[in-house]
Amino acid sequence: MPKKKWLKVEIEWDDVASGNQWDDADKDFTNEIIRCQTVGWLLQRNRTVIVVAGTVTELGRCCDRVIIPRTVVRSIQRLKQSKKV
Repeated sequence: MPKKKWLKVEIEWDDVASGNQWDDADKDFTNEIIRCQTVGWLLQRNRTVIVVAGTVTELGRCCDRVIIPRTVVRSIQRLKQSKKV
């Protein structure tokens, strides 16, 4: 377990979508936003972004980071820590 205790969280957020094919300009694109869920260790947060890592080592190193702008975050839920096996 990491020396520092990071919180385990689940973040629900809206992904940004894009398309590069020819479409009618009058098509309704407003329903093409994809809802995402990310679970991981909360590394950092400030007024503009939330940073979550999928893996944190006992040496305090991390990988599989996701930086999510707060403007697309729908909810953040703290998850219970699991017990050591």
